[in-house]
Amino acid sequence: MMDEDLVEAVLDVATSQGRPLLAEVRAESTVIRDIVVKSGVVSSIVSSRDAGMNVRVVLPTGIGFAAANGVSKAVGADLAKRAYMLARNVRLKSPVEMSPEPPVRTDWEVRQEKPLADVTVEEQVDFLKGIDSAVAKTKIKVEGRYFEVKTTETSGVFVNSEGTRIRSFLPRVRIDSSLAVTSKGESQQSIREFGGAGGWELAGSWDLEKALADEVRMLKNMIDKGKAVKPGKYDLVCGPEVAGIAAHESCGHPMEADRILGRERSQAGKAFVKPEMLNFRVGSEYATVIDDPTVPGSYGYYAYDQEGVRARPRYLYKEGLMNEFLTNRETAAALGSASNGSSRSENYLREPIVRMANTYVAPGDFEDDEIFGSVKEGVLMHSFTEWNIDDKRYNQKYVSREAYFIEDGELAGPAKKCVLEITTPGFWGAVDAVSKSVLHNAAECGKGDPIQSMAVFTGGPMMRLRGVVLK
Repeated sequence: MMDEDLVEAVLDVATSQGRPLLAEVRAESTVIRDIVVKSGVVSSIVSSRDAGMNVRVVLPTGIGFAAANGVSKAVGADLAKRAYMLARNVRLKSPVEMSPEPPVRTDWEVRQEKPLADVTVEEQVDFLKGIDSAVAKTKIKVEGRYFEVKTTETSGVFVNSEGTRIRSFLPRVRIDSSLAVTSKGESQQSIREFGGAGGWELAGSWDLEKALADEVRMLKNMIDKGKAVKPGKYDLVCGPEVAGIAAHESCGHPMEADRILGRERSQAGKAFVKPEMLNFRVGSEYATVIDDPTVPGSYGYYAYDQEGVRARPRYLYKEGLMNEFLTNRETAAALGSASNGSSRSENYLREPIVRMANTYVAPGDFEDDEIFGSVKEGVLMHSFTEWNIDDKRYNQKYVSREAYFIEDGELAGPAKKCVLEITTPGFWGAVDAVSKSVLHNAAECGKGDPIQSMAVFTGGPMMRLRGVVLK
């Protein structure tokens, strides 16, 4: 556990540096285990512990952030002085403001049915080898079978000069797979990620031996029996994986307030969205996209963000209208609102910035068979193998991994590498039906400079888009 008295002592140093508008101190300790099995052979086993702290000082002239991989009063005092000097030497055109937020005193943690600390290396190796064996038993030619399990347990203490005191404990499990199936001189690749917040019980809940054996069978079927889609207009049914990547890329990112206000322009891109576009229609009445850090067991779970603001669901697109931007305290103040708890960082070495958590399309009222039933000629794009989007998050492209033709309301044969190229309003405006059941997928979202990789969920129900152009 982190020493709260030590963190308080560092905060005292930070607040004594020229009376800042706000001072924050965060200390973190993470236990990491990472195991890789390639084609049935253990490739690497890494076990490590990392600990450090950071200090952020906010002055009217600017913000200073300093971090180090050490936890002591001496290290903290040096960070506090450096953060203050950095903030003092910045000369922003407009004074820095932070949205007023109530102080919080709380502890939060994600509970584990089977604690990660009790799981042996041998158990995890056997788990990965079991998946590899199940894939090998399909007798399908799979090049470079790759499976990786990574577990992290992060303990943290956050304090600020406004009276907030938060202790946290967040365990996560992530399993990656990479499979390349070869048949008839062609190959198809599948890269999958499974993740969540909790203990080792999560790994068993995903039934990966069956899921990944089924995956290679599907890839071979796509190669052997798939037919090209004749370019033209079709009704398109998007599976949860495709709905999720669209929600993340063409809703979540352009609704990040730091992009909208220009901070991310030279780093990860900008947004087609402008501050005055709240209540602007971007889609049909069926297009509602939520970003919710509080989804239980989710890969992007947190109870409070890294500015001490309580997490809550954010309705980004609501019935087709732009409803709410993702904000931290700085961007919220610039927009005249309160923070909605979207400030996150990869670890203590990085400054928190505006980030998504679990971004998904909201469920609707349709049964699955109703989604298909009225489609005379169309395609089900169940999952994707490739996506691209421009730096404004406006023009985008999705290429299917698993897809099927729809004829007179029934699934027909497999469709090979179906391509959708469309704009953001074009995509969300074409939605005319959404099913009741939501499925989530774990992912890593990259943003910032230096780049920060953040645990997130994407997901959604099945969605029907009318009259879109496919290739």
